[in-house]
Amino acid sequence: MARLFSWLKTFSKKIHPDGPYELYYKNHQLKCKGSYKDGQRVGQYESYYENGQLESKGRYEDGKENGSWEKLSQAGHWQFRGGYSFGELHGSQEWFHKNGQLRERQTYKTGRKDGSWELFHDNGQLRSKGNYNDATRDGPFETFYKNGQLRSKGNHTGDQRDGPYESYHENSQLECRGHFKDGKRNSLWEKFHNNGQLESGGQYSNGGKTGFWETFHNNGELRSKGNYKDDKREGLFEEYHENGILMIKSNHKNGKHDGLYESYEKNGVLKTRGTFRNGSLDGPFELYENGVLQ
Repeated sequence: MARLFSWLKTFSKKIHPDGPYELYYKNHQLKCKGSYKDGQRVGQYESYYENGQLESKGRYEDGKENGSWEKLSQAGHWQFRGGYSFGELHGSQEWFHKNGQLRERQTYKTGRKDGSWELFHDNGQLRSKGNYNDATRDGPFETFYKNGQLRSKGNHTGDQRDGPYESYHENSQLECRGHFKDGKRNSLWEKFHNNGQLESGGQYSNGGKTGFWETFHNNGELRSKGNYKDDKREGLFEEYHENGILMIKSNHKNGKHDGLYESYEKNGVLKTRGTFRNGSLDGPFELYENGVLQ
């Protein structure tokens, strides 16, 4: 009985007759027009908003979008402009911001990104550009600030960052530079303040900090120095005030405080002292005021 009911429902479904058709809103404005053949849309198709503004137009073949298509907002701004191959994006495609400015331009091959791509800020300035190879990012890429200034540049291999990389502050000063391998930082890396002063420098291995690292205040004074192992602090670490005076001296093991810890005022006077073991305080913690134990 259930099977009979299901068959009756299928039989009773409205199958659109062959030939052209038009649909209208209640205010008699045209809603859409097109044609059917063998129950599927074919040929030119157009749809409209209730205010009469064109919403979309393109062609169907065997019930699937095929060829050039356009879509617009109710205000008349572009939303999409591109093409299909039997229902799949194919060729150059463009999408737009709400203000009508171009948002992105991509190249597709039978539904997959393949070829050049560009993204844009809503003021029309280029945001980024690069290339896809069979739906994976491949080759050089660049990104840009809204004012048009270069933000970063590098390379993709197999959808991962690979090779030299540089990024810049909005004032065009170098922000950082180094190398990627298989999507992870892997080389000497340097980072800079926006006044051009070195901010940090050290080695990355497989995405983690390793070996000796230094960081600096934006006035050029040393801020910290010490060693890393597997991206964790290891051994003696020292941190400094902006005037160059030692601020903290501590020991680490596997990224945790382990051993003597001391902190100092900007004038170099001892402020605190204690001993840690595996990240926890081990014994008394001493507090000093003007160098005198409290």
